[in-house]
Amino acid sequence: MTRLTLLALLSCFCAPTIAQEGSSPWSGDAELGFVASEGNTDAKSVSANATLIWEKDAWKNNSEFQTLNTESAGVRSAERYFVANRLSYTFSPHNYLFNYVSWEDDRFSGYKYRATIAFGYGRRIIENDTMLWDAEIGPGYRRAELLDNAGDDVEEDAILRMASNFRWELSPTATFEQKLAVDHGEENTVSKSTTSIKTTVAGGVGLKIAYLVQYTSDVPANKVHADKQTTVTLVYSF
Repeated sequence: MTRLTLLALLSCFCAPTIAQEGSSPWSGDAELGFVASEGNTDAKSVSANATLIWEKDAWKNNSEFQTLNTESAGVRSAERYFVANRLSYTFSPHNYLFNYVSWEDDRFSGYKYRATIAFGYGRRIIENDTMLWDAEIGPGYRRAELLDNAGDDVEEDAILRMASNFRWELSPTATFEQKLAVDHGEENTVSKSTTSIKTTVAGGVGLKIAYLVQYTSDVPANKVHADKQTTVTLVYSF
Protein backbone atom coordinates (compact mmCIF):
# COMPACT_ATOMS: atom_id res chain seq x y z
CA MET A 1 0.00 0.00 0.00
CA THR A 2 2.84 2.39 0.81
CA ARG A 3 4.37 1.73 -2.60
CA LEU A 4 1.07 2.46 -4.38
CA THR A 5 0.74 5.71 -2.42
CA LEU A 6 4.23 6.74 -3.56
CA LEU A 7 3.25 6.01 -7.17
CA ALA A 8 0.18 8.23 -6.91
CA LEU A 9 2.18 11.03 -5.31
CA LEU A 10 4.85 10.77 -8.01
CA SER A 11 2.27 11.15 -10.74
CA CYS A 12 0.58 14.09 -9.03
CA PHE A 13 3.89 15.80 -8.28
CA CYS A 14 5.08 15.65 -11.87
CA ALA A 15 1.85 16.86 -13.46
CA PRO A 16 1.18 20.58 -13.88
CA THR A 17 -1.68 21.71 -11.64
CA ILE A 18 -2.47 25.20 -12.93
CA ALA A 19 -5.84 25.32 -14.68
CA GLN A 20 -6.52 28.21 -17.02
CA GLU A 21 -9.76 29.85 -18.11
CA GLY A 22 -11.31 29.04 -21.46
CA SER A 23 -11.28 25.64 -23.12
CA SER A 24 -10.17 22.86 -20.82
CA PRO A 25 -6.51 21.85 -21.21
CA TRP A 26 -7.35 18.38 -19.84
CA SER A 27 -8.13 15.20 -21.77
CA GLY A 28 -7.59 11.50 -21.26
CA ASP A 29 -8.81 7.91 -21.19
CA ALA A 30 -10.03 5.61 -18.42
CA GLU A 31 -10.06 1.85 -19.14
CA LEU A 32 -11.40 -1.20 -17.33
CA GLY A 33 -11.26 -4.85 -18.34
CA PHE A 34 -12.53 -7.92 -16.45
CA VAL A 35 -12.52 -11.60 -17.40
CA ALA A 36 -13.90 -14.43 -15.21
CA SER A 37 -14.21 -18.13 -16.04
CA GLU A 38 -15.61 -21.04 -14.02
CA GLY A 39 -15.76 -24.79 -14.59
CA ASN A 40 -12.71 -26.68 -15.83
CA THR A 41 -10.80 -23.40 -15.49
CA ASP A 42 -11.38 -21.07 -12.56
CA ALA A 43 -9.66 -17.75 -13.25
CA LYS A 44 -10.25 -14.04 -12.85
CA SER A 45 -8.34 -11.18 -14.43
CA VAL A 46 -8.77 -7.45 -13.89
CA SER A 47 -6.94 -4.69 -15.77
CA ALA A 48 -7.33 -0.95 -15.27
CA ASN A 49 -5.52 1.81 -17.14
CA ALA A 50 -5.73 5.58 -17.09
CA THR A 51 -4.15 8.35 -19.14
CA LEU A 52 -4.40 12.02 -18.20
CA ILE A 53 -3.14 14.72 -20.58
CA TRP A 54 -2.64 18.41 -19.81
CA GLU A 55 -1.73 20.67 -22.73
CA LYS A 56 -1.36 24.44 -22.80
CA ASP A 57 0.63 26.55 -25.26
CA ALA A 58 4.08 24.96 -25.64
CA TRP A 59 3.70 22.63 -22.64
CA LYS A 60 2.25 19.11 -22.62
CA ASN A 61 2.10 16.66 -19.72
CA ASN A 62 1.06 13.02 -20.04
CA SER A 63 0.46 10.90 -16.90
CA GLU A 64 -0.19 7.17 -17.24
CA PHE A 65 -1.23 4.43 -14.82
CA GLN A 66 -1.61 0.69 -15.53
CA THR A 67 -2.50 -2.27 -13.32
CA LEU A 68 -3.08 -5.97 -13.96
CA ASN A 69 -4.19 -8.63 -11.46
CA THR A 70 -4.84 -12.27 -12.37
CA GLU A 71 -5.93 -15.12 -10.10
CA SER A 72 -6.21 -18.76 -11.19
CA ALA A 73 -7.73 -21.45 -8.95
CA GLY A 74 -7.37 -19.13 -5.97
CA VAL A 75 -3.65 -18.48 -6.64
CA ARG A 76 -2.37 -15.08 -7.76
CA SER A 77 -0.51 -15.51 -11.06
CA ALA A 78 -0.01 -11.88 -12.12
CA GLU A 79 0.22 -8.60 -10.27
CA ARG A 80 1.66 -5.54 -11.99
CA TYR A 81 1.52 -1.79 -11.36
CA PHE A 82 3.04 0.85 -13.61
CA VAL A 83 3.00 4.65 -13.43
CA ALA A 84 4.76 7.11 -15.74
CA ASN A 85 4.87 10.83 -16.37
CA ARG A 86 6.19 12.66 -19.43
CA LEU A 87 6.52 16.44 -19.64
CA SER A 88 7.48 18.15 -22.90
CA TYR A 89 8.15 21.70 -24.08
CA THR A 90 7.86 22.56 -27.79
CA PHE A 91 10.43 25.17 -28.79
CA SER A 92 9.77 25.12 -32.55
CA PRO A 93 6.97 23.77 -34.79
CA HIS A 94 8.38 20.22 -34.96
CA ASN A 95 10.94 20.05 -32.14
CA TYR A 96 10.61 19.68 -28.38
CA LEU A 97 12.41 18.75 -25.17
CA PHE A 98 11.08 16.08 -22.84
CA ASN A 99 11.46 14.69 -19.33
CA TYR A 100 10.28 11.16 -18.53
CA VAL A 101 9.96 9.29 -15.23
CA SER A 102 8.41 5.87 -14.52
CA TRP A 103 8.01 3.31 -11.74
CA GLU A 104 7.10 -0.35 -12.32
CA ASP A 105 6.20 -2.92 -9.66
CA ASP A 106 5.75 -6.39 -11.19
CA ARG A 107 5.51 -9.00 -8.43
CA PHE A 108 6.22 -11.88 -10.85
CA SER A 109 9.17 -10.39 -12.74
CA GLY A 110 11.80 -11.15 -10.12
CA TYR A 111 12.17 -7.45 -9.28
CA LYS A 112 10.80 -5.46 -6.34
CA TYR A 113 10.65 -2.41 -8.59
CA ARG A 114 12.21 -0.77 -11.63
CA ALA A 115 12.50 3.04 -11.72
CA THR A 116 13.57 5.09 -14.75
CA ILE A 117 14.23 8.76 -15.42
CA ALA A 118 15.32 10.30 -18.73
CA PHE A 119 15.39 13.60 -20.60
CA GLY A 120 16.25 14.61 -24.13
CA TYR A 121 15.14 15.76 -27.57
CA GLY A 122 12.00 14.90 -29.52
CA ARG A 123 10.80 15.59 -33.05
CA ARG A 124 7.38 15.37 -34.69
CA ILE A 125 8.08 13.50 -37.91
CA ILE A 126 4.53 13.37 -39.28
CA GLU A 127 1.57 15.63 -38.55
CA ASN A 128 -1.51 15.80 -40.76
CA ASP A 129 -5.29 15.42 -40.46
CA THR A 130 -5.14 11.70 -39.62
CA MET A 131 -1.57 10.86 -38.54
CA LEU A 132 0.89 11.86 -35.82
CA TRP A 133 4.36 10.41 -35.33
CA ASP A 134 6.78 11.54 -32.61
CA ALA A 135 10.29 10.19 -31.98
CA GLU A 136 12.52 10.85 -28.96
CA ILE A 137 16.06 10.18 -27.78
CA GLY A 138 18.01 11.11 -24.68
CA PRO A 139 20.15 9.94 -21.74
CA GLY A 140 18.76 8.64 -18.46
CA TYR A 141 19.20 6.50 -15.38
CA ARG A 142 17.55 3.26 -14.26
CA ARG A 143 17.51 1.61 -10.81
CA ALA A 144 16.06 -1.84 -10.10
CA GLU A 145 15.99 -4.01 -6.99
CA LEU A 146 15.68 -7.80 -7.06
CA LEU A 147 12.99 -9.56 -5.01
CA ASP A 148 15.57 -11.72 -3.22
CA ASN A 149 17.61 -8.65 -2.29
CA ALA A 150 20.00 -9.33 0.58
CA GLY A 151 21.35 -5.80 0.57
CA ASP A 152 23.56 -5.85 -2.54
CA ASP A 153 21.24 -6.97 -5.37
CA VAL A 154 20.48 -3.52 -6.76
CA GLU A 155 20.99 -2.80 -10.45
CA GLU A 156 21.94 0.76 -11.43
CA ASP A 157 22.52 1.67 -15.05
CA ALA A 158 23.04 4.74 -17.20
CA ILE A 159 20.72 4.35 -20.18
CA LEU A 160 19.95 5.76 -23.60
CA ARG A 161 16.19 6.08 -24.04
CA MET A 162 14.71 5.87 -27.54
CA ALA A 163 10.94 6.15 -28.03
CA SER A 164 8.40 6.35 -30.83
CA ASN A 165 4.68 7.10 -30.74
CA PHE A 166 2.59 6.70 -33.91
CA ARG A 167 -1.16 7.40 -34.04
CA TRP A 168 -3.42 6.97 -37.06
CA GLU A 169 -7.10 7.89 -37.11
CA LEU A 170 -8.48 5.19 -39.39
CA SER A 171 -11.95 6.71 -39.29
CA PRO A 172 -13.91 9.16 -37.12
CA THR A 173 -14.60 6.27 -34.71
CA ALA A 174 -11.41 4.14 -34.93
CA THR A 175 -7.81 4.93 -33.94
CA PHE A 176 -4.68 2.81 -34.32
CA GLU A 177 -1.68 3.47 -32.08
CA GLN A 178 1.83 2.01 -31.91
CA LYS A 179 4.15 2.89 -29.03
CA LEU A 180 7.74 1.68 -28.80
CA ALA A 181 10.35 2.47 -26.15
CA VAL A 182 13.88 1.09 -25.70
CA ASP A 183 15.91 1.83 -22.57
CA HIS A 184 19.39 0.62 -23.48
CA GLY A 185 22.01 0.22 -20.76
CA GLU A 186 25.34 -1.51 -20.39
CA GLU A 187 23.95 -3.94 -17.80
CA ASN A 188 20.45 -4.42 -19.19
CA THR A 189 18.15 -3.34 -22.01
CA VAL A 190 14.38 -3.09 -21.59
CA SER A 191 12.15 -2.77 -24.67
CA LYS A 192 8.41 -2.18 -24.57
CA SER A 193 5.99 -2.28 -27.50
CA THR A 194 2.25 -1.53 -27.28
CA THR A 195 -0.05 -1.94 -30.29
CA SER A 196 -3.69 -0.93 -29.90
CA ILE A 197 -6.93 -0.19 -31.74
CA LYS A 198 -9.61 1.94 -30.08
CA THR A 199 -13.16 2.27 -31.40
CA THR A 200 -15.84 4.67 -30.23
CA VAL A 201 -19.27 3.15 -29.72
CA ALA A 202 -21.33 6.05 -28.35
CA GLY A 203 -20.24 9.43 -27.05
CA GLY A 204 -16.94 9.01 -25.24
CA VAL A 205 -17.46 5.28 -24.58
CA GLY A 206 -15.66 2.72 -26.68
CA LEU A 207 -13.69 -0.52 -26.85
CA LYS A 208 -9.92 -0.94 -26.92
CA ILE A 209 -7.85 -3.98 -27.90
CA ALA A 210 -4.15 -3.82 -27.02
CA TYR A 211 -1.14 -6.13 -27.33
CA LEU A 212 1.88 -5.40 -25.15
CA VAL A 213 5.32 -7.01 -25.34
CA GLN A 214 8.05 -6.15 -22.82
CA TYR A 215 11.48 -7.68 -23.41
CA THR A 216 14.28 -7.61 -20.83
CA SER A 217 17.71 -8.70 -22.06
CA ASP A 218 19.01 -9.85 -18.65
CA VAL A 219 16.44 -11.40 -16.31
CA PRO A 220 16.61 -13.08 -12.86
CA ALA A 221 16.86 -16.87 -12.71
CA ASN A 222 13.79 -18.84 -13.86
CA LYS A 223 12.22 -15.77 -15.51
CA VAL A 224 11.44 -15.35 -19.21
CA HIS A 225 12.83 -12.52 -21.30
CA ALA A 226 9.53 -11.54 -22.98
CA ASP A 227 6.32 -10.69 -21.14
CA LYS A 228 3.29 -10.62 -23.46
CA GLN A 229 -0.16 -9.30 -22.61
CA THR A 230 -3.38 -8.97 -24.62
CA THR A 231 -6.20 -6.87 -23.15
CA VAL A 232 -9.72 -5.98 -24.19
CA THR A 233 -11.03 -3.04 -22.20
CA LEU A 234 -14.01 -0.73 -22.03
CA VAL A 235 -12.68 2.81 -22.43
CA TYR A 236 -14.10 6.24 -21.67
CA SER A 237 -12.46 9.21 -23.40
CA PHE A 238 -12.89 12.82 -22.33
